[in-house]
Amino acid sequence: MSRNTIYVVPSLKAKAALLAEATAWSQAMGFIPVARRGRTTEQIRADYGDDFLIYTSRGPQIVRREGTYFFSLNMAELRIQHIRHGVTDHFIEALGASGAVRLLDCTCGFGADAIVASFALPQGSTVQAMEIAPLMAAVTSWGFSHFVHDHQDVTAALRRISLRCSDYRSYLQDANSSAYDILYFDPMFTRPVETSCQFQPVRELLDHGHLTAKNIEAARAKARKRVVIKGRDFRELVKAFPETRLYGGKYSRIGYAVLECDT
Repeated sequence: MSRNTIYVVPSLKAKAALLAEATAWSQAMGFIPVARRGRTTEQIRADYGDDFLIYTSRGPQIVRREGTYFFSLNMAELRIQHIRHGVTDHFIEALGASGAVRLLDCTCGFGADAIVASFALPQGSTVQAMEIAPLMAAVTSWGFSHFVHDHQDVTAALRRISLRCSDYRSYLQDANSSAYDILYFDPMFTRPVETSCQFQPVRELLDHGHLTAKNIEAARAKARKRVVIKGRDFRELVKAFPETRLYGGKYSRIGYAVLECDT
């Protein structure tokens, strides 16, 4: 899955069952399981560099000097609750799906938007995702395939998502790559929420790059129905693509731009 070797080290107090789980998951992912041998996190970093995960009862964790990150539903939890109560989710509104669709989340990151899409899109829809950062892709992929929610329908939504570690720019440039009804981009990591506790440990990992006009044109050529872009300021996008339609709450910092496709 990754372009770099990733080492998976169990937590210090891991019992036999967790050790077996860590080994099985590591091997299934193509990672290298290694024994803890009582080493501290700093000693592990000295031995393997930064390309390692600590496997715990919460699943694999990214451990940095800035903090620790493990999979959780994050804002997807609240958004799903709102959807259950009939509150409009502007992302789902921007997707505009009246029937089953194939969605590709090109910049998956923490996975919140992919989760909400999988939960809320019409029955029969499929959600696939890409994430360029190998460690983040590993943790988010684990969440999609292993995390168990209190509500079965949320767990089912997680299991419907497939994720691969890949760069959307390579996908857009590949003439033989699969087509989807909707391509979704969240390039927000170019302007992160600096105070986010969740974001700080993985800040240096999450580099989706600038979404250029050339990228957007390539995405419109790939998508069958529309391209959806998440952002805070769409002035430059609207200038380049005057036909852009915007979705979002009046008082929300976040909005969605929609560009329809000719294919």
